Amino acid sequence: MDAVRSAAFAAAVAASLSLAGPAAAQDADAESRLDRTIDAAMEADGPWLLPAEQALITRKCGYAPGSRDGESVTMNDGVLICANGRRVDDPEVRAMMRVAGPRIARRVHAVMASPAVKNALSLVVDGAVERALENLREELPRRSRR
Repeated sequence: MDAVRSAAFAAAVAASLSLAGPAAAQDADAESRLDRTIDAAMEADGPWLLPAEQALITRKCGYAPGSRDGESVTMNDGVLICANGRRVDDPEVRAMMRVAGPRIARRVHAVMASPAVKNALSLVVDGAVERALENLREELPRRSRR
């Protein structure tokens, strides 16, 4: 995961140095492709949660049975945060997170380490670095004239 974090950091730094220009559309296309690639890989193996875990979330968040779509909650520091704003921190939810958390983490790691995602990420990083270097080449002569 460190390589993924390093690449993401490099992309963020390069993007922060980069100004919108004619190549911004190319960068947006690469980012959109990365998003689609990650989404497809994340969904490829079906639901992230087991039926009992989904039922627990539905009950704890107060959702109507069958209405939960899987993207309507987040889990942060042992707290279940529901789409309706409800925050649940109780022993039952923490127990579910102890079981589901490592399984989900393995799945995320496998997706981010997949060749398709690495390739799409490298296109985003390469584009951002290219943009940053172009901007530096333009900015450095201006600064040296000051």
